[in-house]
Amino acid sequence: MALPSPASGDDAARTPAALASGLALEAQALQALHLAKNKEVWRPSPEQISSVNFRAIVGAPHFTATGLARGTVLDSVAAGLAEIKSGGSTLESTYQLRLQTYRSVVERKPLTIYTSRPIDVDFGHWLNPHGVAIKPLPSEPEP
Repeated sequence: MALPSPASGDDAARTPAALASGLALEAQALQALHLAKNKEVWRPSPEQISSVNFRAIVGAPHFTATGLARGTVLDSVAAGLAEIKSGGSTLESTYQLRLQTYRSVVERKPLTIYTSRPIDVDFGHWLNPHGVAIKPLPSEPEP
């Protein structure tokens, strides 16, 4: 019995509804912001992981099962760094967001988090001195 190919329509049926909704909102926000979707994984180098700055911002490093430093895919890297977070749960400190903040700091590129989610107060205060901006998800294209 042949398995369906990844290009078949069966993929949509296997995608959880929340993920599909999040991907649709991400695409809409990127379009409204006139930003290209990034698909490249960024991983910190061994030198970055051993730095005081990494430990202060990210904390202990995480690794994949094969030993690679855990990376992150920002939603856009076209005009600064952008991350899109939809949903209703509180946006809290996660390894992904701390890693993205670290990248923003070391590359001196501004990071903007576009979100519909409420922000944990302590996390919002932590982001501010690192220069991370939090903005509402755009619903219409920006001029």
